[in-house]
Amino acid sequence: MENANTFVQMLHSADPSVRRDACESLGEGRSPESVPQLALMLRDGDTGVRESALNALIAIGGRKVAEAVAPLLREESSVLRNMGIEILELIGPEAFPAIASLLNDPDDDVVKFGVDIIANTREERAIGLLFALINHANPNVRASVAVCLGRLKAASSVPVLLSALNDSEEWVRFSAVEGLGLIQDRRALTPLLKLIETDSGLIKEAAIDAAGRIAAPEDASTVLLKLEPLVKKGKIFNIPAVIELLEKVVTPGSDFRPGAEFKKTYFNMFARAVEEGDRSEKIKALKGIALLKSPEGLQSVFNFIDSLNDIDEDTEEFLVDTIVSITGRGPLPGIFMERLAKGAKSLKIIVRTLGELKSKEAVPILKELIGKVAKHELREVAAALEAIGSPAAIDVLYQSLKNSDGHTRKIAARALASLAGPSAVPNLFETLRSEVYRDVMEEVTDVLSTIPSEPVKKGLCALLVSENEALREMGARGLGSIGDEESLRYLIKAAGDSSPAVRKAVYKSMARLGIPNAVDEIVKGLEDSDDDVKLSVMKGLGGWTGERIKAALVSSLGDRNIWVRYHAVVLLGELGDSDVEELIVEKLLKDEAPVKAAAAKALERLGAVSAAAHLEQFLSHPDPSVRGAVESALESLRC
Repeated sequence: MENANTFVQMLHSADPSVRRDACESLGEGRSPESVPQLALMLRDGDTGVRESALNALIAIGGRKVAEAVAPLLREESSVLRNMGIEILELIGPEAFPAIASLLNDPDDDVVKFGVDIIANTREERAIGLLFALINHANPNVRASVAVCLGRLKAASSVPVLLSALNDSEEWVRFSAVEGLGLIQDRRALTPLLKLIETDSGLIKEAAIDAAGRIAAPEDASTVLLKLEPLVKKGKIFNIPAVIELLEKVVTPGSDFRPGAEFKKTYFNMFARAVEEGDRSEKIKALKGIALLKSPEGLQSVFNFIDSLNDIDEDTEEFLVDTIVSITGRGPLPGIFMERLAKGAKSLKIIVRTLGELKSKEAVPILKELIGKVAKHELREVAAALEAIGSPAAIDVLYQSLKNSDGHTRKIAARALASLAGPSAVPNLFETLRSEVYRDVMEEVTDVLSTIPSEPVKKGLCALLVSENEALREMGARGLGSIGDEESLRYLIKAAGDSSPAVRKAVYKSMARLGIPNAVDEIVKGLEDSDDDVKLSVMKGLGGWTGERIKAALVSSLGDRNIWVRYHAVVLLGELGDSDVEELIVEKLLKDEAPVKAAAAKALERLGAVSAAAHLEQFLSHPDPSVRGAVESALESLRC
């Protein structure tokens, strides 16, 4: 209590930072005695003080706080009113008596604020109080009550909201429709259908939306049939609501079979929306066209595509799904060929669609595209062929291995490994041996290594003795993914290759194999005459443990190459053995800046408290990476 009194006195300070600190302390102390003073601080001239007072009142909470802030809703200042509303909403159930009292206030605005708070807090105890307010003299209050009852979702509210459909004010009727849509009680469906037939403008749109939410599959067709004559006259209704109804009538098990005239009527509405609406409305209308599966809707889809400046990934996915839904599994529409001939934005979408359809009819079309499309589109063509997976599609991919474009060869190799598996191995090796581009060689090697086949392992081993240095490197690269003792034996022999590039690949693959008895061979790479080979070994040793590894890393601390020493320090830190602390401290004291920084991080990782004095010597080091690593290490070690 004494502390609370001290903080209350601080609220009178001329310094806003002191007042702010006092509010925060009173909030932390959850002192209910300070509520009146904190409520006064909501009027403070400093924004920070007001915010701290608000947070403190929320933290204290309870009925006393609610009663203290409820009068703020009568203030002229919107800032004060909004703070009062925020506090009442966040206090929780204990605020209910204070909120309920607002519903009897002589000020209509205060009553409405109370209703809105109940709507946001979902306070079900207020339902009975709200029923009486549906006949309040102020239409704004009646409208808020209707929406509030909808948010509370009490079935007992339905008769009250149905009576509000006869209100003299349009906005109240609109809100009653909205409330019924939120409750989703089927008792409201018939009255809503009547509104759809007899009302106009906003009420009709709201009734359609509410009916769409409420209608079960067996009701949805009735609603759509009621709307059909109006749609025929050219009226475009709430597209999302109509789509929600359509989705219900086309669900599996629905008995509704829309006739040609029905489909035509709604298609025309959606097509108009695609032509006249904004981007969001167009997309919603296209979803409706997809549900109707109207073939003529493809033209609307492509018109929409033509109207776009750019197509993001999500929109592209949606357009492919839409075209697939409209097209079905029948013959390919002629418009596909027309659009493919034009190219441009629709080409990629059509190619993806052909893959999704798995249409064998599309294979010759895709084959022809391979020689025409841009590099970034080739991936989609190959992916489509892979998705189709027919013998004809596989033949096209084999032919693509000889394409003049390297990117096409890469894509074809990947697709063939997936589709043809072991039967593709001879062709893939033939492609690898004749390849001139390194990135394509690596791709073909990598896909070969994914095929579980003895001929693959033998083929890669054979490459290790090729006269072509690049092929020897690819052989070593591929064997690292196969992962067995036989592969290791071949890699050990290849470790004596005259080419540093081959030796790098060999040691990297040995490390990838993860075979314990490979350790002695791997660490030999740390004694290689080529610095790049040693660095490759270092990078491959991440995650390896054991005394043999530690001894090799300790030996590498004296290497002539700074980056070999750097990686040795990093890996020793990761091993976590404290018996290397003195060696790492020596690197901190005597080596170059990158190694010093690595040593500081390693000492932090090892929890080397005894090294703190050494680390402190480098707090003013000119290299920021060293200073940063030392500061982090000292902060961690002093905890």
